[in-house]
Amino acid sequence: MTLRKIVMGLSLVPAALLVAAWPAIADDTAPAVAPTQDAETILAPFSDHYEMRIEKPADVVWRHIKRLYVDGERMRQQGFAVSSVTNDPTAWLGAVRGVQDANTSRPNVTIMVSGIDEEARLLTLMIVLENPAPAYVIHQVRPDGAHASIYQTIIQTRWPVRKPEDGDLTPNYIRQKMQADVAFHNREVAAIMQREKAVIEALD
Repeated sequence: MTLRKIVMGLSLVPAALLVAAWPAIADDTAPAVAPTQDAETILAPFSDHYEMRIEKPADVVWRHIKRLYVDGERMRQQGFAVSSVTNDPTAWLGAVRGVQDANTSRPNVTIMVSGIDEEARLLTLMIVLENPAPAYVIHQVRPDGAHASIYQTIIQTRWPVRKPEDGDLTPNYIRQKMQADVAFHNREVAAIMQREKAVIEALD
């Protein structure tokens, strides 16, 4: 399963974002300096967001979002065996782990709750993969009248950029590659969110 499938699947984030799986990156402790000609892969900052109006009250949408990500239902939909994380003291707000042994590229995913505000209907998550850079996802639901709501999701992570076969990781190459990846991701996010909108609006 790819990063886009995981992040979009887990953040509505986020379920069919099609790129090769992240390359293994051995060391994430190096300072953020300009890439050198010797670097094979760098991690560049990446952010994406989407907002939409849903014809359901905010409380209905909010309960649905918590069920998907706090309870782990989204991972179950993707074929993961899901359990609560009970052996990690840093999961102080709760976490769920999904295991999918048949998925050799992404067998384990952990969703850790980093913040939850019932009054503001705000949920923040850290999605931990095998890669060194976790993905941070924010979900917020705001009322838009008595019978509708605005649902926003924001994704932030560090995105891998591989060295091209016929060149170096120059600033211009990285910029162009990231712009293309972000544009593709935006289109996929929009499609996934619109599908989820239909699911939510069909709820009783």
